[in-house]
Amino acid sequence: MNADLLFEVGSDEIPARYLLPAIEQIRRRTAQALEQARLSFSRVDAYGTPRRLVVYVKDLAPKSRDLTTKQRGPSKKVAFDAEGNPTKALLGFSRSLGIDPSEVIIEEESGGEYVYGFKHEPGRPVQEILPEILPSVVMGMDCPHPLRWGEGDWRWYRPIRWVVCLYGGEPVSLEIAGVKSGRTSFGHRTLHPGKVEIPSAPAYFQIMEDAGVIVDHNRRRELILQGAKRLAGELSGVPLDDKGLLDEVTCLCERPAAFRGGFSPDYLQLPKEVLITVMRHHQRYFPILDQEGNVLPGFIGVRDGSDTHGMENVIKGNEWVLVARLEDALFFYSQDLGVPLGDRLPDLKGVYFLRGAGTLWHKAHRLVDLTAYLGKSLGFSDDEMEPALEAARLAKCDLVTQMVRELPELEGIMGGHYARAQGLPGEVADAIAQHYLPKGAGDKLPDKGPGALVAIADKIDTLSVAFALGTQVSGSQDPLGLRRAASGAVNIILSHGYDLRLDEIIRFAVELAMDAVKQGDEAFGRPEKGEPANGKAGKAKQRNQLDESTVVDNLKQFMLYRVEALLTEQGLPIEMIRGVIGGGETRIARLPLMIRALSSLVGTEQLDNVVTGWRRTSVLGSKAQGRAVDESLLVEQAEKELYYLIRQKAGLMDELFENKKYEEYLEELSSMRVPIDSCLDNVLIMAEDEALKQNRLSLLGLVADMFTRFADFAYVLPLTGKH
Repeated sequence: MNADLLFEVGSDEIPARYLLPAIEQIRRRTAQALEQARLSFSRVDAYGTPRRLVVYVKDLAPKSRDLTTKQRGPSKKVAFDAEGNPTKALLGFSRSLGIDPSEVIIEEESGGEYVYGFKHEPGRPVQEILPEILPSVVMGMDCPHPLRWGEGDWRWYRPIRWVVCLYGGEPVSLEIAGVKSGRTSFGHRTLHPGKVEIPSAPAYFQIMEDAGVIVDHNRRRELILQGAKRLAGELSGVPLDDKGLLDEVTCLCERPAAFRGGFSPDYLQLPKEVLITVMRHHQRYFPILDQEGNVLPGFIGVRDGSDTHGMENVIKGNEWVLVARLEDALFFYSQDLGVPLGDRLPDLKGVYFLRGAGTLWHKAHRLVDLTAYLGKSLGFSDDEMEPALEAARLAKCDLVTQMVRELPELEGIMGGHYARAQGLPGEVADAIAQHYLPKGAGDKLPDKGPGALVAIADKIDTLSVAFALGTQVSGSQDPLGLRRAASGAVNIILSHGYDLRLDEIIRFAVELAMDAVKQGDEAFGRPEKGEPANGKAGKAKQRNQLDESTVVDNLKQFMLYRVEALLTEQGLPIEMIRGVIGGGETRIARLPLMIRALSSLVGTEQLDNVVTGWRRTSVLGSKAQGRAVDESLLVEQAEKELYYLIRQKAGLMDELFENKKYEEYLEELSSMRVPIDSCLDNVLIMAEDEALKQNRLSLLGLVADMFTRFADFAYVLPLTGKH
């Protein structure tokens, strides 16, 4: 008869950021292990608190399913001797299956006859299987930064202290990291610090709740949310909507008890972001906001324990801690306001950007140059560029303020507040505040204009310097956040429709970066007294081996990968994305239009004409030594007609492409199918006369360029049904 399985692994406190992924991982691994062991069940659920991971399996079968498999043995010639008696080969095969040689069958396969037998594996009791699979489920988990302990050098999130494993009401005997299982768990550290005996799997959750532990993290999350809403409503407000904070607080407690504290309205003179950061990031409080999103003088905290006993003291203690932090913040804010942002520029000389690439003072100068280059490329006027250049010059100045040193999460944001409070134009202040955006997937973008220009410049500069230094990004190793920077820059360009050539931006930025690295190496490359010669100097020499063109190519490819990822997220076909990117158009804001135009042709004769025209001209055209066609060497009528056609169309094609009339451009390409076929079917391209051959190859090269300018149609070819 089926029964429920309870499996609890108790440990020291698991960090909150690891708990939710650990819950999902142990659920998935348990389900996979049970399926591989041929154990039937209806569902697998997992839960967790800081001190335990729990798996609950509904309707687990008492034994695994029987398994019969058909296996091939030796050929008939090898299995039987001349008299038809079994050979040693057949006897060994039968023995491996646990059957008598007379039970085998002979079947024909691939022109020969082979012996087959059936191996029967009877099901095993669940009490035998679980001790074999559950320890590996737990100890095989992927734990970030695991701790090591014990004589067995065990590794897990935190040291394991107890294990409970019950099948129905019966204990399952197993051992994990030197800890033997039983039916003894432990309650809440303060509400029920002693042992708890679990009589059966179905009784577990109620017994643990009686012992002060709400095992279901989803229920804890809902209790916190409802409590926060109720308490915030007492001030006619709502708690900050922050899923990350809610998950974190959920994973910090076993018995949540929400409470409301307050602070003096005098602190509301601090910027909203400061108040929220102090409460949210440093104290794990939910700020209370009014209907307009302004901070009210109150907060919601969550206690792990009783919702009544000693709560007044808990509230007072938390209020005291928060007021102390707000008092510090108010002091920093008033002190920072007394120094104009521009006066802080010299202080940036004392803050290194990336080792071997100068300081933030150098970066500020590069930001101005890059922002000016971007504005010029987009045709911005001097008046339009003035706030952008001022924002670029001052963007990093808040990094040396007391507030940002204390609350680094507010970099950029505080610069915007200080700029506004010190009388700088609103466009400048907004651009400074927004230049770190977007900070991740789904984050808002900087406004079009100065903010977007400085944001692009900042990200491109970071990428260029990192690549010039030879920084590698592989797998999950991205300590500088280069993927995020590349995605952010690409997202801004795409979303705002900036007609910027990515390769030219990168080339300009890398040139500035290489100069920075070279200047840094002059100091970085001198070994200090007592340092081995292969120390700093060796690293500097290694970096100098990176030539500028290599850095440009590497960074361009890196950013194009991000372009591909973002366009894929928009639901565009991957074949079209890769094809258009392969065409070489680096004004990436145009790519979505080109992809949609090409995608609209799928299933039509037009696409077949375009792909065929590309296919018939690109291979031969790539063999041409140039693109100069000598009209006097055009002998055949078909090649003359093709040449005159492309000469006639050249201006129109350029106009259509530059004006983003991509549907019409593709129509023109489609219309070239007939003259291309006529030329290739009636003209011997690879003529014996070398001059004639090269002239014809150059002609095909000119035609092919019209196609490859739009896309690399090798990616699109499968969509036409051709290979």
